[in-house]
Amino acid sequence: MRLVWVSFDVMGRDCLAAAAEAGADVVAVVTLPGPIAPDRSGQCSFDEIAAELGARLVETADVNSPETIAALREVEPDMIFVVGWSQLVLDVFIRLPKQGVFGMHPTLLPKHRGRAAIPWAILSGLARTGVTLFEISDGTADSGPIVGQVEVPIASDETAETLYDKVTAAHVELVRRYVPELLDGSAPRIAQDTRRASAWPKRAQADGIIDWDTRAPYLHDWVRAQTRPYPGAFTYLGEDKIVVWRARPVGLEETVAAGTIVGHEGDAAVVACGEGGLVLEEVEGVTGPLPVGARLG
Repeated sequence: MRLVWVSFDVMGRDCLAAAAEAGADVVAVVTLPGPIAPDRSGQCSFDEIAAELGARLVETADVNSPETIAALREVEPDMIFVVGWSQLVLDVFIRLPKQGVFGMHPTLLPKHRGRAAIPWAILSGLARTGVTLFEISDGTADSGPIVGQVEVPIASDETAETLYDKVTAAHVELVRRYVPELLDGSAPRIAQDTRRASAWPKRAQADGIIDWDTRAPYLHDWVRAQTRPYPGAFTYLGEDKIVVWRARPVGLEETVAAGTIVGHEGDAAVVACGEGGLVLEEVEGVTGPLPVGARLG
């Protein structure tokens, strides 16, 4: 079974290694051209693993371009996996392999199709999420028949970083479990119930701005949902942008304007919120303690 792998991120690279270990003959790896963009979460190089597997490396910013399609036709794929790629594949691409195109999505489909699944899972207050392996049967997002799923619990203090690690492990588990079945033709295909489908919208870096009029517990969620490997929640002190990587809520007795720095716990500034306060335990973009009385926003 000749397999093509499409990915640009660490999660996809881990899954590629697991697929090869499961017996797939990886003949080509499609990834973004370098250099690695610092603002693209999780991007990594596939040069080394492609060389180890003896696979052709195809670099492209458009997986549906005529040049990419022509390169993949040359390797005659039986099956294609798209894991960690921010572009939908279209009909010409989908018709390339004999045995289908497969993708993975970090939710329990048909719930929560779409983008930014890890931040949205925390922001939505979910107690569990998961990963779904599914067949890509058309050009719509995350809608094809389900091959398998793994549930992932979300702790009350989960961060984007810790949930990303859990979701990565679940991706690899699915690959190890179902790639052998896909290779021998025994894997299931379960149609999604569209009545139960929902979708999350794309998030841009600018969506991480902190609204200090929000209650402190939700701003705690806001920060932990967007911490590394994502760009982070942020605010401003005058013209200086401050990224907040880690924070926790506290009660405040005094009533001051939201965004006002009311004190410190050690070196960490305490900021008044719409209700309660937020202790900024780890920030980037400013040197020295944030001044009491200054207002963020």
